[in-house]
Amino acid sequence: MKRIIKSLGLGVLVLVGALMARPVEAQPRVGVSISFQTFYDALSPYGEWIDYPEYGYTWRPRVGANFRPYATNGYWIYTNDYEWMWYSDYEWGWAPFHYGRWFYDPFYGWLWVPGYDWAPAWVVWRGGGDYFGWAPLRPGISISIGIGTYNPPYDYWTFAPSRYMTSRYISRYYYPYRNNVTIINRTTIIHYHGNRGGRGGHYISGPRRTDVERYTGRIRPLSVRNSDRPGRASLSRNAVSVYRPTVERSSKATYAPRTVQRYDRSAIAPSQARNDGNNSRNTNRSELSRDRNVRVNTPPRREDAIQNRGAVGNNDIRSNNNRRITDNASRTRENNIGRTEQMQRQRVEHEQRAREARQRSEQERQARISEMRQRNEAAQQQQRAAEARQRSVQQQQQQRQAEAQRRAREVQAQRQSAPRVESRSQSRSFESRSSSSAPSRSAARSERSSRSDRRSR
Repeated sequence: MKRIIKSLGLGVLVLVGALMARPVEAQPRVGVSISFQTFYDALSPYGEWIDYPEYGYTWRPRVGANFRPYATNGYWIYTNDYEWMWYSDYEWGWAPFHYGRWFYDPFYGWLWVPGYDWAPAWVVWRGGGDYFGWAPLRPGISISIGIGTYNPPYDYWTFAPSRYMTSRYISRYYYPYRNNVTIINRTTIIHYHGNRGGRGGHYISGPRRTDVERYTGRIRPLSVRNSDRPGRASLSRNAVSVYRPTVERSSKATYAPRTVQRYDRSAIAPSQARNDGNNSRNTNRSELSRDRNVRVNTPPRREDAIQNRGAVGNNDIRSNNNRRITDNASRTRENNIGRTEQMQRQRVEHEQRAREARQRSEQERQARISEMRQRNEAAQQQQRAAEARQRSVQQQQQQRQAEAQRRAREVQAQRQSAPRVESRSQSRSFESRSSSSAPSRSAARSERSSRSDRRSR
């Protein structure tokens, strides 16, 4: 019996140890799995895929010229699981802002490179003073422990005032990009890292919640839920639902977009293309001059000269025509490039003017608000002063009334006590007269008696 009990106890201990040794995932796995082909097919209606020499298939969204990743048509939300997460209002925002990386091409603009890992946002952060800023991470930057010496270009950064960090309309308050160099010198890199839980890897989680709450007030975190189908994230009172499937890492399968554009290197370096065209024209001219020198130095025969004269003239005409065509094509290309550059400059100037106008309107609004507050405070002070004067006047009137009542009571009391005093004085005078008259009468009697005695004698 004892052996049975011991064996049962050992079995229970082994079972408990096995249960305790089982790994626990920090986050439940999403039941949806996709491949890069899903990215290629799902994003094709919203942009073009370009075969980029350095990164392979890259995607360019079909949006306006003012588009910037993690800055346009979206805002930041704070979550319990991942801290700062970019909430995009684009229908395709579930993929390019949470998988892969962005980089800027001088001709094509912002391009996205697909990736395997999901994160709330693939950005690097800066902070300091009244500034919070973020910039997209380029492809190939690893964040296992830190970002090392990675320093994004100044025009990658987007800066906003700290008090608008939780605003849905944060895009209205971005600082002009021409101020980025000054703001970068006043801020420092934020190194707070987050963990993607069961999926492994790290990402930059952004500024601490307590640091932001000093400017914005209390922040209400949201919980992150899984959505079953791609599309725009949905936001409720206490949670945000996002589509975040697992991306398969298959090296054998070959995936490709259905429609791909070839990358044109001449478009990215117009000055280089212009130099190449000039070099080709110079080469043609040197070859033509060399041929002419050969013909001049070698004296032809009369018959050959007569037969070749027409051919040489035709060749010269053809070469001149080709030269004119080449020159016209180069001028047209240069004019197109100049117009493109001019349009880009005009667009940048228009953006700067729009941002300056928004900034001026915001400053004017803040000035009006402060002026209204000052006026209200002055009016309240005047009202309090008037109320104090009124209370002092009322107190003085009450004191005067109390003094007048006291005097009236005194006068009345004096009037009531006057007859009693007079009657007392009269009785006292009568008694004094009566008392003074009695000895005089007795003296008169004695004098009369003495007189009668003398007469009788």
